[in-house]
Amino acid sequence: MLQITERAAEIYKNDMELTNQDEIRLFVRGAEGFFLGVEKSASEQGDWSLEVNGVRFFIKEDDLWMFDGMTLDFCNKGDCIKLHHRVH
Repeated sequence: MLQITERAAEIYKNDMELTNQDEIRLFVRGAEGFFLGVEKSASEQGDWSLEVNGVRFFIKEDDLWMFDGMTLDFCNKGDCIKLHHRVH
């Protein structure tokens, strides 16, 4: 399933001014392809979740397919967050 680096979690925590009570929903956005969506939201029973650096991320069951085998990481070039396939 999805892995999230500590640095990526820290970036979201700072940029979105999250408290320990806040949760981040990761989801699939689509138009001309698929993109990563991110929003503050509340998880529900049955959602997949992961806590990293005090930030709780969750994904609804319908969106899990996009995140399987992926890593959410900080991009050293350009100060960005990137989602990429994990290299084994």
